[in-house]
Amino acid sequence: MKGNPKKKFIGTFPQKELLKLYMKHVNGPKVRFFKSLGLGVIPGEREGVKMRTLEGSKPGEPPLEFLNCRTSGGVYNLGHQNPIIFQIFKDALEEGLDIGDHILLSEQRALLGKKLADLLPGDISKTTFGVGGGESIDCAIKFSRAYTKRKGCVSAIGGYHGHTGFALAAGDPGFRDKFLWELPGFKQVPFDDIDAMRRAVTNDIACVILETIPATAGILIASEGYFAEVREICDDTGTMMIIDEVQTGLGRTGHLWAIYGGIYPNEKVVPDFMVLGKGMTAGIYPLSTCSYKPFIEKAVYKDDPFIHISTTGGSDIGCAITLEMLKIQSDQKFLNHVKEMGRLFQNGLEGIKNEFSDLIKDVRGRGLMLGVEFYNETDSQLAMLSIIKEGVLLDYCNNKKDTLKILPPLIVQKHELDEILDRINRGISKLKKLRI
Repeated sequence: MKGNPKKKFIGTFPQKELLKLYMKHVNGPKVRFFKSLGLGVIPGEREGVKMRTLEGSKPGEPPLEFLNCRTSGGVYNLGHQNPIIFQIFKDALEEGLDIGDHILLSEQRALLGKKLADLLPGDISKTTFGVGGGESIDCAIKFSRAYTKRKGCVSAIGGYHGHTGFALAAGDPGFRDKFLWELPGFKQVPFDDIDAMRRAVTNDIACVILETIPATAGILIASEGYFAEVREICDDTGTMMIIDEVQTGLGRTGHLWAIYGGIYPNEKVVPDFMVLGKGMTAGIYPLSTCSYKPFIEKAVYKDDPFIHISTTGGSDIGCAITLEMLKIQSDQKFLNHVKEMGRLFQNGLEGIKNEFSDLIKDVRGRGLMLGVEFYNETDSQLAMLSIIKEGVLLDYCNNKKDTLKILPPLIVQKHELDEILDRINRGISKLKKLRI
């Protein structure tokens, strides 16, 4: 097996050989799955809203090029290889930043903590750092239990909060049952059912955890007033309210925070905890945050300031990148761009829905977080494949497989949206011809 001596990291070996290595040493079933779809390819070069595979799906075919509307669940909010973020990363490395030491104090964590306190809603002003969203969800649930001295947790059916400990327990059974991970006191209710929530939140519940727009559950939009009522239930029972904005935060809805005007402009709710991840460092270095109101700190750290640690969480270099990302994505001009692109995109998808009204049931979302629901799962899956083959990378909502999930980079421009819409239309048109 000979590598490509001209490149150090991309295309170092033929795609066929890399697939064999992935199958043998990483995840064989995943390789077989993608091959069965005709997508046995490996991503190579990527820039802006586009990415290209190393080679085609068949020998001799040219590489595939995709407009990325998956963005790894919102990791690439600023697109691939954003030049500003990339330069900050290089500058930080050259200045000597690394991950730092999680036991010691940190200049970069202090600066980022202050910036988050300035931007987060209400009096949320303390932050504990992690690497991924699941780790920071675990942190929020842990801290809720420490503060309330209760064990229970209420989450939404079909929701997803990560693959780690408490986060896994708060998620859908499909992700946890195989691992025999059924923790006592963890229960689920239908999303947007305030009566069910009221019945579930009893005096043994430490926290309620909700995504502002559940992505895996189908890009669901709560009724106006739902989150405000959940806040009231938590206040009445002494329960902590945790909001998961791992995907919806940082401008995805056209507002910096979905819980604070991003779903309904006049509905601004302040939870006890907000968890962020994915887009925090624009895809350059992993970092997540669990931010909370200051009264919670005493219950956790007063007797032992080292009781919760994360070796690589809140790395100095990750914090430096996140500070730059926040400057960009908190700017009102940037957020207005997201709102406008979201309006255009949703209008375009509504037009496609009207054209294929026998296939598509609904289009919903906020900003550049959109879902297209089909009348059945089969058409949804086939439409996804047909659209991908037209050059738009997207996927379906795992816990609502009749709905496609569309999350383009927040920097997407109108001419790129027009191209994405045209390719989606072509993909669905080809699906319809197959059904006739």
